Amino acid sequence: MTADHLVAVDVELRSRASAIVADVAERLADPTAVAAFHRGSSGQFFALSLADGYPALALLYAELGHTDRAYRRTAHAHLTAATGEGAGTITNGPDASLYYGSAALAFAASRAAHRPGEYAGLLTPLDERIAAGVTKALAPERERMAAGRAGTAFARYDVISGAAGVGRYLLDRCVHGPGGPARTALTEILAYLTALSRPVGDLPGWWVNHAPDTGPGEHANAGLAHGVPGPLALLAVAWTAGVRVPGQDEAIDRYATWLLDWSGRDADGPYWPDTLPRETLRSRPVRPVRARAAWCYGTFGVARALQLAGAAAGRPAWTTAAVTAAEAAAEAVVADPPCGPADGPDGNHDHLGRPTESGLCHGWGGLLHLTRRVAADAGDPPGLRSAVSGLARRVATLYDPQARFGFRARDPVTWELTDMSGFLEGAAGTALALHAYATGEPPASGWDAALLVV
Repeated sequence: MTADHLVAVDVELRSRASAIVADVAERLADPTAVAAFHRGSSGQFFALSLADGYPALALLYAELGHTDRAYRRTAHAHLTAATGEGAGTITNGPDASLYYGSAALAFAASRAAHRPGEYAGLLTPLDERIAAGVTKALAPERERMAAGRAGTAFARYDVISGAAGVGRYLLDRCVHGPGGPARTALTEILAYLTALSRPVGDLPGWWVNHAPDTGPGEHANAGLAHGVPGPLALLAVAWTAGVRVPGQDEAIDRYATWLLDWSGRDADGPYWPDTLPRETLRSRPVRPVRARAAWCYGTFGVARALQLAGAAAGRPAWTTAAVTAAEAAAEAVVADPPCGPADGPDGNHDHLGRPTESGLCHGWGGLLHLTRRVAADAGDPPGLRSAVSGLARRVATLYDPQARFGFRARDPVTWELTDMSGFLEGAAGTALALHAYATGEPPASGWDAALLVV
């Protein structure tokens, strides 16, 4: 495809993406109606969830509010609904998880602020609660590491439920907000993640003593959502922002080196596994099992974390490896028709782990946004630019005007398509990825900090 033809295709596709985003935004605008639908169909709608509750929906309108002021009122409506229905969670819920509780609400509100001091009355007490929650959550970890015991948990360190995710919110509060409790808590997190990079005996410091959703039991996790790329990305972006603790640069080196040591290569290019149980660590297979192609696991997320680390540490070999891996992965997944739900050896994916849905977490939307971020920081090389167009087309193809919210996602248990509205797996997140593609600019609200890709 020539450069001129690619530009023409992009213009048409961006216009279509904008129209899809506008339609999804109209479908999700009423907080009461969206919550009622979910409660009526599944009995669940978590008011203070950044994955699929009011904060998740507020993120969409916080971003759209930068180009259309009317959407700011819609973002505020979702935040108001969250503070009403989620009052008990704010008081009694978790405070050290980005995707549920105080930090979920705080992240969404901070993204919805369009002028200095906006939502300060909400954010200031939330920052104090979050900071206290971090200290409480990390106390058992400090005791464990002091005793030299291996075995942590996702809820201690990862992006979704642990220190890396909360740390990303706190970093922005330090850089763009008042600091205070946020800076103290962020320093605790950076020191903890620095210590976590050190091995315990023959096991990585982030060795978990429980199973992921599927797969082995205790293991070392290599996915961005739950594994080592999350801490690496946070340490890297904090370093670049000038927020540093002793040993942080060494921790960045240890995490990045471990990931590079565990990369595999096949006919479709470099790749990473998702989980490494004890037997795999000991046997060191020449070709570890390739993870799915997604934000949560696999090459795309790992490559972005390595790219951030290379930029922070001044290690061009890391950024080159990251861009090479991302380009090969993106070109491979768009080269052939997308797989169906029973095409692969696990019954759900083909050998590349291609998505079968549109969302950010493990769908085409996440691959689109990750590839755009890698491409932008790499100078927009032709291979990645072409792959971005192919990925955007995949997402747009999955738009269904008959679906409640314009896109459907697969139920993680039944694998059936279902209507989901939220950020990680639902229509709001897909619309955010399409909106970023349509504008051709980085997200104005910085919503993708929740994915730790910036």
